[in-house]
Amino acid sequence: MQLTGHNYVAGATSAEGAETFFSVDPRRKERAALPFHSATAAEVDRAVAAAGAAFDEIRHYSSAQIAAFLDEIAAQIEALGDELLDCADRETGLGLPRLTGERARTTGQFRAFANLLREGDYLRAIINSEAPGQPSIRQMQFPVGPVAIFAASNFPFAFAVAGGDTASALAAGCPVVVKAHPGHPATSEMFALALKAAVEAQGYPAGSFSMLQGAGIDVGQWLVAHEAIEAVGFTGSLRGGRAIYDAAARRPRPVPVYAEMGSVNPVVITPGALAARADDIAEGLVASVTMGTGQFCTNPGLVLLQAGEAAQSFIADVTEKMSAAPAGVLLNETIARGLEGAVGQTLRNPDISVLTGGDAIADSDYFCFSNTVMRTSAAAIRADDRLQIEHFGPVTLFVVCDDADDLRATVDALEGNLTSTVHAEADELEDIGDLLHQLREKAGRVIWNGFPTGVAVVGAMQHGGPYPATTAPGTTSVGMNAIYRFMRPIAFQNVPDALLPDALKDGNPLGILRQVDDVYTDGAI
Repeated sequence: MQLTGHNYVAGATSAEGAETFFSVDPRRKERAALPFHSATAAEVDRAVAAAGAAFDEIRHYSSAQIAAFLDEIAAQIEALGDELLDCADRETGLGLPRLTGERARTTGQFRAFANLLREGDYLRAIINSEAPGQPSIRQMQFPVGPVAIFAASNFPFAFAVAGGDTASALAAGCPVVVKAHPGHPATSEMFALALKAAVEAQGYPAGSFSMLQGAGIDVGQWLVAHEAIEAVGFTGSLRGGRAIYDAAARRPRPVPVYAEMGSVNPVVITPGALAARADDIAEGLVASVTMGTGQFCTNPGLVLLQAGEAAQSFIADVTEKMSAAPAGVLLNETIARGLEGAVGQTLRNPDISVLTGGDAIADSDYFCFSNTVMRTSAAAIRADDRLQIEHFGPVTLFVVCDDADDLRATVDALEGNLTSTVHAEADELEDIGDLLHQLREKAGRVIWNGFPTGVAVVGAMQHGGPYPATTAPGTTSVGMNAIYRFMRPIAFQNVPDALLPDALKDGNPLGILRQVDDVYTDGAI
């Protein structure tokens, strides 16, 4: 496949800007030959304008039409074959097994949304009939309009150009303009080709999809500031997500930003759990911390436990296992530098001790950081919220608490997270309830006797949490409910049946499940 290094603006390649950047193989620190052109302000404007024009047409499409488009995208991604896997492996160092699984997740997301649309219940049709003193009111969900999507570095398939944010926005009926991640520009262009082919095959308007490249912040800032963008999806760092959120808020007409910005994902281990299965928990914890070289937003970066001989032994065991595990490949130089800076900031606190690692491996042929275990006290965590910074890599921090009360006081001091985890035994259930509910207030997903890495793409999944994990804790970026970030409810009051959308008409021509006068039914009124 011949790549161009160009942007894709409403079906056409474009390379108007003089600024270029290159893909880098993280295993060899070698730059590829093909230059990629950063988009200009004019290219951003054309992409968003085309998205607006496309929305004027797409908003009239049926759920079945959109579902067929989503299925087509999945097929076009699969048609890229192993060349896609090889390209992504060169740019990310993630390995073919991981990328093969991620491709299946990516195509599966599109097909799952297609099935959701065909069932029709996602429209959330609600009907309240006219009654004495009350008008007839009917409500359903509608797409918001053109959406800006920011691709992530650590999931070049599942959270990038054709990732979950793109899939859920397109499923909602929204055109998308994607800002590709500079860490894997060639992979991004391959996905752009697949989406372009799907647009053409399904007869969609060309502006339904555009992809813009860029190594700096300008392209993203121009995109968010554009008056025709109605919502933003972002997966990345706290710094990047907050910058986008603030830019959207400064607009004359602010728009919602659904930013997932990482997490330290606290894990609490009770004395009972340590006594019963310390070895198994240690194995699982190390596997979770080092999975993907720690480059997951669900990496367990904070472990809380009560002081004692069992805790001391457990920490020593984890430290030994982390020391023995080989250092993995980091995605790129930016992540390597960011991790070094974050760990360095943590180590400036005098109450932090390094048990293993703590530094970059300077003489390595690839981007990497030593597997790192640190330790501190509960009092130190409560005194300095900077110790809750995310270390995006194979790093975890043990927090040793004096007793159960000290642990719960520390949980109270935690910031918002994507996940929280408890390891406990059955005979501790009476005492653990309050702690579990404390952790519930700190995260979007509570895990029992497991580990946070690994996110199932299912209807019940909640991948979100209180700030600073996300900017919108009431939403998820994984699972079928992700579609509602890019839809909004509209109510119709006393509107004649002939003018109502099919989902709200008396006869229910779509045959979908609706809430009619507080009763769920798929029948006609």
